[in-house]
Amino acid sequence: MTRRPDKAMTQRTILMAQTFQTIAFTALGAGLWYWSGRPLEDFLHLNFREAMLGLLLAGVMILVAYAAFRTFPRMSEKLVRSQAGTYDFLRNRLSFPAVVWIAICAGVNEEALFRAGLQTLAGDYIGPVLAILASSALFALVHLAKPVVSAIIFAIGILFGVIYEATGSLLIVMIGHAVYDIFALAYLQDELHRLRVFDDEAEPAAS
Repeated sequence: MTRRPDKAMTQRTILMAQTFQTIAFTALGAGLWYWSGRPLEDFLHLNFREAMLGLLLAGVMILVAYAAFRTFPRMSEKLVRSQAGTYDFLRNRLSFPAVVWIAICAGVNEEALFRAGLQTLAGDYIGPVLAILASSALFALVHLAKPVVSAIIFAIGILFGVIYEATGSLLIVMIGHAVYDIFALAYLQDELHRLRVFDDEAEPAAS
């Protein structure tokens, strides 16, 4: 029987992969931005006001999601169970610092690529509305989620795209995305284990 990697090794591998993806996606996003004829120094500006707006965005999203999960628990459970395959890496619990790092990486690299890179470049050719829709569709597609979850991710992508188009601030959507993902990933991990989803999968089928 093949020995499952221990928790530490699994977590280390996940963090390394996420870090590599962040470097690659962020570089690609910056490259697309530069290809569009914009100076790299305008790709991302660090600004206290925009950072606070990013935290506000995340707070609103977390409140809406939490309210929906508490109001519709069956829907929440169905969504959690449907993501077990995509998030199999949560089978061995990740530490909270690991969850935070993964969420920060996702917020940085996905917004750099899909908003600052793809949406900006596409907007020069097909206009902002179609660019937001196209980049949001790709954003949902790369998550390899079930149709209902993909629709939610698509809607979130549109939200980030509209905010980015309206403000021109990559920092707002990066922080909003990252902080919301800390909540979402921690909640998903807790629910997958509370519902014993992975244990259910391990049970042999009745003969």
